Amino acid sequence: MSTPFSPEQITHILIIAIVMVHYIRFLSTPQVAVTSRKSIAISAPLAVTTDLGDTYLHQDVSLLVRLIDVKAAAVIAEQRVLCKGSSRALKTSLECNGKYLGRAVCVHVTTLETQRSIQAREIPQILDVWSHDFTLTDKERSEPLVVRKVSPGTGQVLCIWEETGDSIARHVWDASLGFLIYLQQALEERINPGPKMLKTLLSRNKRLQILELGTGCGTVGIAFAQQFNCHVTLTDLDDAMDILETNVKQASPATQTKLTKATLDWGEDVEASLQQSYDIILLSDCIYNPDSSVALVRTLLDIATSAPQA
Repeated sequence: MSTPFSPEQITHILIIAIVMVHYIRFLSTPQVAVTSRKSIAISAPLAVTTDLGDTYLHQDVSLLVRLIDVKAAAVIAEQRVLCKGSSRALKTSLECNGKYLGRAVCVHVTTLETQRSIQAREIPQILDVWSHDFTLTDKERSEPLVVRKVSPGTGQVLCIWEETGDSIARHVWDASLGFLIYLQQALEERINPGPKMLKTLLSRNKRLQILELGTGCGTVGIAFAQQFNCHVTLTDLDDAMDILETNVKQASPATQTKLTKATLDWGEDVEASLQQSYDIILLSDCIYNPDSSVALVRTLLDIATSAPQA
């Protein structure tokens, strides 16, 4: 069977496809219990899963659970726990001094290897997790939001919030991390031959017009906005707009870069505001349901027709 891709292009596709990490997840977000005047307990059941959450890390791993005073940026309690291979749930409990009652805190769960990878500006094999800030008062529970922090070779940390629930659109997925790895390797010419058109576009002294379809949490588009002089428009369904708004607000775009979001339902008419010429159109793991493929192709054709230079 013939293929429309060259061997080099297939290699590039595989580089993105085979990237798979595991994610430390809160099965329920951290909750406070004031046990006495002198002691406060924070419980946070955990698991280490794939992005879809249907498979668990098969080997044992040592986790470092930290309670951090947000204002002081200081660790006020920590615990090492062993997560056994294929464990579906790991109960953890931190205890801190009662003097911290009323403080704003967050829980950070990581591994030593994860920290080494971040310091080396690499995507770790196990992604750590930071809870939303919460107050140390009895029965207080953090919001169902967590942040993922990665440093994809640029030295600048990319912080992406995701929900702890089951929404497909409001999670970080492997493909977006693979995209970031591939982009950095291509720009550093560690992939040979690299995508010359992409490198040529990104090296121009003009502000690039970039459109991302099915952006979800915005990982890929925000990474572009933090690295390059561009106007990035992130699009998805209404279901993704809240988490996308959170991530757009906390992003640190490059100088002269503009970052905006818009609702776009594939297969529907493309709004006039999106009918313009784009230098780059980004898509990363944007189809979960194969039935969406036809609508996606229609949207791409509509954009290409209204902006033939895309």
